Amino acid sequence: MSFLPGVHETLGHVSTESRSVLYTGIVLYSTDDPEADAVLVSDGMIAWTGSQDTARLIHDDAEVVDATGCLLTPGFVDAAATADGSAPDPQGAAEAAAHGIVLRLPGPTGAREGVRVVAPVSEPADYLDLVTAGTPLAFGSAGRSEAADPWSWVRAAAQQGQPRQRISDRAAFLAASRGGQRVAGHRHPGSLSTGLEATFVVWEPWDLTVRGHGDLIETWSTDPRSRTPLLPDLEQGAPRALRTVIGGEIVHDRLGATPA
Repeated sequence: MSFLPGVHETLGHVSTESRSVLYTGIVLYSTDDPEADAVLVSDGMIAWTGSQDTARLIHDDAEVVDATGCLLTPGFVDAAATADGSAPDPQGAAEAAAHGIVLRLPGPTGAREGVRVVAPVSEPADYLDLVTAGTPLAFGSAGRSEAADPWSWVRAAAQQGQPRQRISDRAAFLAASRGGQRVAGHRHPGSLSTGLEATFVVWEPWDLTVRGHGDLIETWSTDPRSRTPLLPDLEQGAPRALRTVIGGEIVHDRLGATPA
């Protein structure tokens, strides 16, 4: 189980991936292996990434999960799960996991652990100025129901608010994922790769793209050689989390497994 700092809350429990599980047909959010379309999870870790054709040859004993067209990303972290220092509502853990949130941190917005914590849906900030100044950002919901979906945090910082203060989708996603891990005292590269704990989200198939910040700079590329991970096109809405995995444990599941 995955326990949250300070409150010892678990984000639900569906089942443990006790044996090796191979996800195939996926799009991997990775700067190390952006062309990978398969991921092997074993003993709670990401054990391998690469081509699904190769995977079926060298990992033929693994359970196969056909996730064709799905995006695998690091999970979101709600760095401001409450508007004050109180603990998050334990009853909301399952809902959080269903939104792709793998960690909820108690506490308000503001400066914490050298990171500027912002609730983009309810309190916009000068994001571009902060990023340009080198200020680490982390995003959260501030306990507000209208901010329960973390993709709304990304959209608010990248596509809404003051046009000249918008940041790229990728910068906003990193603030909504890696930034919260930093607040929690965890080191995370912000993408998925071999050797990391198997904590990730499988998102339903969606139009994917790479986009810069607002009207100032637009950079579109779907070429894996750019090594810039793809993200959902949020102008079309937001994808659903089909499976949320924390440390190899499935804590939310709408994705069926297909035996090899």
